[in-house]
This record gives sequence, C-alpha cells and structure tokens, in this order.
Amino acid sequence: MNWPRHPRFRSVRPDAAGRHVSWAGIDPRIGVVLVWISARLVEGRRRMREEPDAGYSTETVLVTALLVVAALVVIAIIVVKITDKANSINLG
Repeated sequence: MNWPRHPRFRSVRPDAAGRHVSWAGIDPRIGVVLVWISARLVEGRRRMREEPDAGYSTETVLVTALLVVAALVVIAIIVVKITDKANSINLG
C-alpha cells in the first residue's frame, strides 16, 4: 500500500473509516516522547556499532551480581541444613 508520508513521522496509515491518522495525531506530547525514544535507540545502536566492547563492564557487573546471589542462596541452604541437624541432636 502507498500510504502518504507524514512530514514529521515515518508513516500515516488509514483507519477503518479511511481517514489518515498517526500516533502523533492523538496527542502532541506522545509524538514528542516517541521521537525522543526513537532518537535514543538510534544513538544507542550507533554507539554499539562504533564501540562493540562498551557494554563489557555492564556485563561483568551483572554476571558478578548473579554469582553473588547464587552464593547467598547456597549459604542459606547450608545454614538451614546445619540448623536442622543441630536441632535434631538429642542431648538428654
């Protein structure tokens, strides 16, 4: 389909009644937010292409955090088992 182009956004599509509407036509503030989000995504993709190792430190932090959580879970399991075993000892 050949939809007419909106001067500010990529495309305008006809609704069920055949009128041409766009997301930006609903409320101008939504259009501004969508343009801002789109610009941020484009800029992020550009930076990722230029600096492929830029996210390495973030990945390292996430992996380290997951390992810390796993270690805490293992320690909690061990503490529960030791406590249960200590409580089951009959001293009398």
